[in-house]
Amino acid sequence: MGLFRRKAVLRTDPHGFFQGPLAHALATGAHLPTASGGVWNAVPASCACCDAREERDKLRDSWGITDAAGWDRALRALVEGPHRGSAVATVLELRGQAASRTPGQPFDAGTWPDLIAAWCWERGAGPGLYEQLVTSAAQVWEYEERMVRDGVLPRGVPVRTVRAYDFGRAVNLARWGVNAGYADERAAHAHILRAGAASMHHHGSWEEMSAGFVLGRAMAFDEGAFGSYYTDSAAAHRVLVSDPHSPWRNLPWRM
Repeated sequence: MGLFRRKAVLRTDPHGFFQGPLAHALATGAHLPTASGGVWNAVPASCACCDAREERDKLRDSWGITDAAGWDRALRALVEGPHRGSAVATVLELRGQAASRTPGQPFDAGTWPDLIAAWCWERGAGPGLYEQLVTSAAQVWEYEERMVRDGVLPRGVPVRTVRAYDFGRAVNLARWGVNAGYADERAAHAHILRAGAASMHHHGSWEEMSAGFVLGRAMAFDEGAFGSYYTDSAAAHRVLVSDPHSPWRNLPWRM
C-alpha cells in the first residue's frame, strides 16, 4: 500500500449511493478514497490510473490475495476475526480497564508501564513483550496528543479501539476485489454492509470511528514518524467532518 501524496478532497459519483444502509457503510470507509482522490460512494470506485491487472498485482503484493476465495477470506478476517492480542489492542484495553475503575477521573499515563508489567507478570511474559507494549503505549499517547492538536480527537477523550481501521480497510478491499475482477458488485455490497454494521456496533459516532481509524493506521504503518500514513488520514478526517457535502454531515450515525 503506497503512501498518499494528493491533497485530501471529497469526491462523489453522481450515480453512486447517497442514502440508505449501503451509503452509510461506504462512508465508514471514506478515509482512504478521500485521501487518495477516489470516490467514497460507489462500487467499484473509479480508477482512471489502473486496470484490473494492476489491481490484482496490488492485492497480491499487499494482501497475498490471488483469487476470489482469498479476497473473501481476507474480508471476513478483517470484520469477523479476533482483534485481541495485538500490542495496540492490549494497551488500549489495559487503559480502558484502569479508567473504568476510576470513572470521571483522567487516566494517568504514568501508570501505564505498571499496568503492562502486571499484565505481563500474570501471563509469564518475558521482558521483550513488556518492552514492546510499553513502546506501543508511548506511541499511542504521542499520536493522541498530536491528534488533539490536529483536531482529530477531543482533549480528554482517548481512543477506545482501533477496530475502525480494520472495518475501513474492509470497505475498500471489497471494492478493490471488484476492480480486480475477483467479485461482482453484489458480493462486494454484502461485505461492505457487514463492515459498516460492525463499525456502527463498536463506535458511537463518525468522529469516534474516525479517530480509531487514524490511530489504527498510524500504529500499523507510521512507526511514530508522523509521516504521510498519519497526516493523510488526519487530512481526510478534517475534510469528512467539515465538508457540507460529506456523508458524515448528512447521514446519521445510527441508521
